Amino acid sequence: MYDHKKNIEEILSRNNLGIYNLMKFHFGIGNQITKKFPYADLTRIFSEKKQIDQKIILKIGSSLELLNASFEVHEDVRNGNTERNKTESLWWKYGPAQAINVGDGFQAISRSVLLELSNFTDDYSSVIKIISKLDESIIEICEAENHELKLQESPTATINDFTDSITNKFGALISNCFLLPSYFLEKKDQENLRNLGNSLAIFEKIRREVDFFESTNNEDSPEIGSFISKNKPLTVIFALEDGDPKLKREIGEIYIQRVIDPKNIQKIKDLCLETGSLIKTKELAKTHQRISEETLNDLGLEDLKKEEVFKAIQSI
Repeated sequence: MYDHKKNIEEILSRNNLGIYNLMKFHFGIGNQITKKFPYADLTRIFSEKKQIDQKIILKIGSSLELLNASFEVHEDVRNGNTERNKTESLWWKYGPAQAINVGDGFQAISRSVLLELSNFTDDYSSVIKIISKLDESIIEICEAENHELKLQESPTATINDFTDSITNKFGALISNCFLLPSYFLEKKDQENLRNLGNSLAIFEKIRREVDFFESTNNEDSPEIGSFISKNKPLTVIFALEDGDPKLKREIGEIYIQRVIDPKNIQKIKDLCLETGSLIKTKELAKTHQRISEETLNDLGLEDLKKEEVFKAIQSI
């Protein structure tokens, strides 16, 4: 039985330090918050198919959830998100300084959990490679964030800017759900597994964007913080490529603001819809959904398992 919440609660209860209580708050431990564990679920779905030891699956899944928590906490500070999992975000309740500290702590614990893999296997070489791969991913994600922050102040962005940001950020995390367990397999097929993570990440990011553009009420959307911080969604990038000079100027005048006024979000949506850019966005989403499904077929996942994969990424 894979009880991710119980396992993470056990990990965060090993020390009676104040920072651990803040970490538990983020995971909803000790209250009625229902937090999903998509990275642990993806790890389980892939690893069960490959008949990897359950204890190893649990450790890798928990490590990835702890690492993701680090990026969630930092993201909430950066984008000014006051809520996470339908409750106060950590920085909103305890302040940005505490939140940044907790985010850093989550990273350290995620690595220490992977070290515990040596308790369940004699393949110490693979354990070291897994930890090294996790570290590479952290740097990759941080560099993607660096590039994304630069693009916020740029008047333009390209399709490649968008896809590179998604694959190096979300793609790196999702890919690890498949890549890290694969070190215990004879046939690793790591290039295919990384491509799967990238396609799933792009598809899910675009799917959420389409929902955002088609919704008439975005007040509770997790996309709001990213939008206000001047990240350029794919639909805006397509509009800037295809729109006439007048439209480009109108969008540019909004993005030149230090922070986008929430009142201007609907105006941006209306301008993008004028160009038909949302149609292009939907087409690219379908492309990456198809690529993901084909790769899952190659990995031998049954239809039910494929449904579980797509359900899991919707919780990311």
